[in-house]
Amino acid sequence: MPEPLKDFINNEIARMKINELYRDLTEAYSLENLNRISGKLILLYKSRNYSKIRALANKVSQYVAINEEKDARCFSKLIVLYHPDKGEYIKKQMKQLYGQNDHEGLQRYAHILLLSDIDAVSVDVIDESIGYSPEYAWDIDGMEGFGFAASDEEGGDDDCTDVYDFEKSFFNAIKIREYGRIDVEFPTYYLEDFEEYEMAGSGLESLDGVEYCTHVKILDVSDNSISDIGNLWNLRNLEELYLSGNQIGYIDVLSNLTNLRIVDLSGNRVDDISPLFELENLEYVNLLGNPVPQVQIQLLGKKRVLVMK
Repeated sequence: MPEPLKDFINNEIARMKINELYRDLTEAYSLENLNRISGKLILLYKSRNYSKIRALANKVSQYVAINEEKDARCFSKLIVLYHPDKGEYIKKQMKQLYGQNDHEGLQRYAHILLLSDIDAVSVDVIDESIGYSPEYAWDIDGMEGFGFAASDEEGGDDDCTDVYDFEKSFFNAIKIREYGRIDVEFPTYYLEDFEEYEMAGSGLESLDGVEYCTHVKILDVSDNSISDIGNLWNLRNLEELYLSGNQIGYIDVLSNLTNLRIVDLSGNRVDDISPLFELENLEYVNLLGNPVPQVQIQLLGKKRVLVMK
């Protein structure tokens, strides 16, 4: 076959491939389809079908950076990817790539095609009479150190918190995690070295000590018993903050965290989100289960922030 003809055929095949990909992606990022995907994600999240959310995250993780194991973080990353408000922006980006005949660039958006069968994912109804949130007691096992022991169902001692008087704080939880005990010397500057702290479901009652984590970028303290988040004030490097499932009412401190991009406040008692209005880098806020006035939600949405409500 003559070389010019061979080149022509190869170019035609490539053109057909990019045309087909562009057509499929344009349809996938339609408002209707994004509503379909995000609607199913919200149903799964509200119904506590967390394992199914993680399965969807794993499905697209080979193309996008979603390799989270924790429920709130999986949901947040997925909803940011497929929120209906992102559709028009993404389609503009894809149109530009298509005009440049950039097949590889378009492929970066193709992860959404892996969710074409999301309607087949069933939503299991959780019996609300069953307590699914684990309750933990901080137990001392003789002289062998400290640790978490499940209460009631797994034989934990409900009275151990009366016998042992120590604070269920962030700082003490870190010492238990690192050393298995809290009666150890632990310089606070050790906390400066890490950019991520995962303390979800750790039985925390306070964030005392977190103020020393000056380089932290990702902090997950979901599913604890925290009501006061004032210790976060100086953590200006924070970009992702997961506070779901606590007892938080006031979030004034968040106005000082200027690098925040993602905030999950779901399942708390927040009724005023005005401290979020000045955060220029904010991209996503989860407010599910909070008594936030609709007018504030609308104001936040006008700042091009993706809001779950």
